[in-house]
Amino acid sequence: MDISKQYDKACEAVERGNEDYAIQLFRDILSICPDHSDSRRMLRDAVKRRLRKSGINKAGFSVYLKGFMPFVKMNLLGLMGKHDQAIAESEKFLLMDPDSTVALATLGRAAMNVPNGTNTAIWAFESILEVKPNDTKALATLGSLYESSDQVEKATECYERVVRIRPQDRSFESKLRDLAARKTIEAGWDTVSERGDFKKVVKKTEQMDGRSGEEETIRTEDDIDRNIRRVKADIEKEPGNKKYIIQLGDLYRRGKHYDEAEAEYRRAKELDPNDLSIDERLGDLRIEVYDIRIGDMKEAIRKGAAAPGTEQKIVAIIAQRNKFATDEYKERIRSRPTDLELRYKLAMLLYGAGEIDAAHAEFQQSAKLPQRRKSSLTHCGMCLFKKGMFDMSVQMYEEALQGSLTIDRDEKNILYNLGLAAEKLGDLKKAEEAYKKIFNIDINFRDVREKIEGLYKRRATR
Repeated sequence: MDISKQYDKACEAVERGNEDYAIQLFRDILSICPDHSDSRRMLRDAVKRRLRKSGINKAGFSVYLKGFMPFVKMNLLGLMGKHDQAIAESEKFLLMDPDSTVALATLGRAAMNVPNGTNTAIWAFESILEVKPNDTKALATLGSLYESSDQVEKATECYERVVRIRPQDRSFESKLRDLAARKTIEAGWDTVSERGDFKKVVKKTEQMDGRSGEEETIRTEDDIDRNIRRVKADIEKEPGNKKYIIQLGDLYRRGKHYDEAEAEYRRAKELDPNDLSIDERLGDLRIEVYDIRIGDMKEAIRKGAAAPGTEQKIVAIIAQRNKFATDEYKERIRSRPTDLELRYKLAMLLYGAGEIDAAHAEFQQSAKLPQRRKSSLTHCGMCLFKKGMFDMSVQMYEEALQGSLTIDRDEKNILYNLGLAAEKLGDLKKAEEAYKKIFNIDINFRDVREKIEGLYKRRATR
């Protein structure tokens, strides 16, 4: 069977709203190729869509009654080391509750113990973080999986998040140091693969602790200057080493020496015209220069030292900046279509430019990224509101609020927007409930007091 054709057919079924057929097709693919992560992701999305159509946003007690046997079996089989069977039972339960972190964790742990199960395990723990972004066990396990599959940057990000959540746990700091050292080793082995300079790698490894320490303690301009001198010395010894040249460009950029940074990036690009990461650095550099210029002009206005017409210039430069950034992110997404952070950045730019349909499509994708979920769903609601689709707008805001334990500024904004959409829908009770939640903790938030008073008056005249 041609899996790619089957996958395309399943995705088309999802788009047509035929979730049952899509689910069956994705399950067929996974029975042949269990480690096909895209099918797992789309299967979970199809199950969620089917639940929403049934009016269910979150699995309740009835699901656990119906899925009692798969739930019990997957846990017992996992404990017994029967990993293939544990995976099968976990998959059955996830068809009823796609957000079950217990089932996802059982599936992930079992997949870690079967041949070619790494992609499935990674998918499972990534899915847990969509539901519980601050689950440190999932973060730590995912970091370990990324590390074992040579995804050093992603592993580093996971461990950094654990450290932010649990600063008292020092063990992850050592993991981060080990990963930093590993990056240096890998840079050295590139040289070995090109020229067989084994002794140079050994020497770099012996010197690693001192060098990585310097790189990790850049806090002042003196630190930047010292590291620039060190990297320049490395480049003198190995003038064709692209990694050193890129590193020098990064240091110049960090020190706000933008012309020098651009020159180094372009020098690295000449060495390797096919390295897209250098193009992205050049793009990020240009966006940063725009931002610095805009910030300086705003500061001049604040201090009363701006030339006439500065405000109009700022508007024009912001438009140039956003146009460049939009084109830049679109180009990157062509080569990295699964980079959800890029899609979020593009969505924000498209929304600001008034391209509502395009922005909505990108926000739907970026909502799968745990740290962008709330903002993405909120903006989906805002897009739908602008299109007059108030019932769906309310649904998005309610979904964005799921899992919120406190009402901070983000939640107040979402509740306010929910109230506005409910008013447009004519659901004054829902609007009043939303406004009251804000009123009870912050009476001065926007015009929420006037909103509630207006609703009371409208109710009194009925």
